[in-house]
This record gives sequence, C-alpha cells and structure tokens, in this order.
Amino acid sequence: MKKLKILYIGESWLGSCARSLKEAFSRHHDIVLDEVNIDLYLPANRSKILRLLHRVFKTYYIQDLYREILTRISAFNPDVVVVYKGSPIEAGFIKKLKSLNFFVVNVYPDCSPHAHGKVHKEAVGVYDLVISTKVFHPDLWKETYGYNNKCVFVPQGYDPLLHLMPSLPDDFQFDVTLVATWRPEYGELMKEVGKLLAGKDVKVGIGGNGWEEHRDDYPSHWTYAGALHGQSYVNWLRRGKVCIAPITRNVYIDGEKQPGDVDTTRTYELAAAHCFFIHKRTEFINSIYDEKTEVPTYDSPEELAQKIFYYLNNEEQRKQMAVAAHKRAVANYSLDSRVDDILKYIKKYIEMR
Repeated sequence: MKKLKILYIGESWLGSCARSLKEAFSRHHDIVLDEVNIDLYLPANRSKILRLLHRVFKTYYIQDLYREILTRISAFNPDVVVVYKGSPIEAGFIKKLKSLNFFVVNVYPDCSPHAHGKVHKEAVGVYDLVISTKVFHPDLWKETYGYNNKCVFVPQGYDPLLHLMPSLPDDFQFDVTLVATWRPEYGELMKEVGKLLAGKDVKVGIGGNGWEEHRDDYPSHWTYAGALHGQSYVNWLRRGKVCIAPITRNVYIDGEKQPGDVDTTRTYELAAAHCFFIHKRTEFINSIYDEKTEVPTYDSPEELAQKIFYYLNNEEQRKQMAVAAHKRAVANYSLDSRVDDILKYIKKYIEMR
C-alpha cells in the first residue's frame, strides 16, 4: 500500500506539542514525512530590543518561511501539507497551496482561533480540513466561530519519548506542584488555595512564566522555577506528591464569552508521567478518567484545598490512583494513537475532494 507523504509545518523545540506530534507522525508505518520548522524562520527572544527588531523584520521572516515551504513542496511533492496551528501563516498563502492542488490541513490546539489576531482568525477558515484538539469545536465551528470548512475532533495526547515514565516518583521536594503559564484565572485560584493552605506547612513549587511577577499574592515560602520545558517540565511535576491540573474556563474575545477548555495536554502528560494529580472538573474529564479510582477533580479552591489535604495524608491511595491513571493513559492516550485517528480523517477527506 502506498504511504502517505506529509509535509509537516510546526515548531521544533523540545516539549512543544508541534514537535511531539511530528515525531509521532514520523513513527507511523503508513507515513513518509518531511518538515519545515517555523521557529527556525521566526526567532523568539525575551529581550525587548530583539523583540522590537523582530517585529520590524517579521514580514521578511515570513516570506523566507514561505519560500522554504514552496521549495520543500517542489522537492518532496507531498500528498498533504499539515500545519500545526500556524499562527504566522496567512490565508493567502494557504489559498496558494490549495491552488497548486495540495490538500492543506491544520491541527488546531487552542481554545479559540479568534484569540490570536485577525490574520490568524482568517487563515483558520481557509484550510481544507481542521483537526481540532477541542471536543466542542466541530459542533460550534460555524455558529460560534463563523467558519464553513470542515472541522473534526482528535484529542491531545502524551509524548511517549518525553512524558512516559516507567515508575512512580519517589524523590519528593514538594507537597504540591503546578506547571502552567500564569494567567488571571490560575492566579486567582492559587491565591485562594494559598489562603486555605496557610499555616499547614505545605510546600508548594510552581513552574511557568509569570508567577514570580505576582509572588506577593502568594505565601512567601512558595518556590518558583520559571519557564519549564521538555524534561525539566516532567522532572518538576514529579517532585510533587500532588500535582494540580487547572484549565482555562474564562475565554473572552472582544468582550464576548467563548467556550473554555475541558482538558489540556497536562490531562494526558501527568498520567503518563506516573504523577498523582487533581484536575479541574469537567464532563469531558469524567468521561476519560474515573474520579474515584484514577483522577480526582475539583470545582472550587475550597474543594481543591480539601482534596490536597486529604490525599497528602493518604499516600497509598495516591499511589494506587496514579498507577491506575497511568495504565489507562498509556493504553489509550498516546500521540501515536492520536496519529492513527488523524490519518483516518486525512485519508477520508482527501478521497472526498
């Protein structure tokens, strides 16, 4: 049987969802893969001066990226072009690829395609097929987001080369860990949890951008690691007896509320890493994990704090639940399994052209 030739366009840094999915594609026996790494053409820097310079030269960077994509297409002649999110890629370029008779797919990982500017909002509606990691997107694709192209759902998953750990952690530095970029919703959650944990001698370690700038809102003895990616991300989470898995529920675009997350990559990565974790409660989460035997959930800061205290005092139950969640995730939620589903959709819609 002829293998499907895919040109994959996405970021390449270790720990990025784009890279993890690309590597899962490369392992699939029915795929021949070539790649263009967006981050090699669009530099990212923390320095304000460099960020300003990059904004000035952004148009030239993007044109260089487009030339590389067209060069790879000419040499590789793929059956399909797969773009992971593709924030900088404009609708006009996607239309050009389609005019050359290439089937162009977007794997979309975010809550709302309206949250990243007009250029991106327009571009998402031009792809032949959008494979979203959000379960609510297909039903709302036209009504809420205003798109007429096809959207299907394939969930996120864990990267077996990065997140999969063979045994439970045993070298704990913290009672509680969290790794997530600070945002108001998470910040308010942890502010309330900090008050509820006060005086209980609970060691908390937080990773992710933005937390140190708000450290005055939290107990002074909490520890902050800054941005964590790749193996550092996994290592930090495994240092906690209890991991917190929040999700973004408050999504507002131009003042209008849109649907928020029901899961995140953490939902699958933590289980694969053999971490015990408490997840924000959603109907979707309770459909993929058992709340009583695998992954406990919370609605409020009060419920989260209550469960933190309970499970810190019940080590054997934590271990049993972490093992059970790991077993379920490893069997069902790897990115290799997700690629099987993605490939079925791509083949189906190519045949329907």
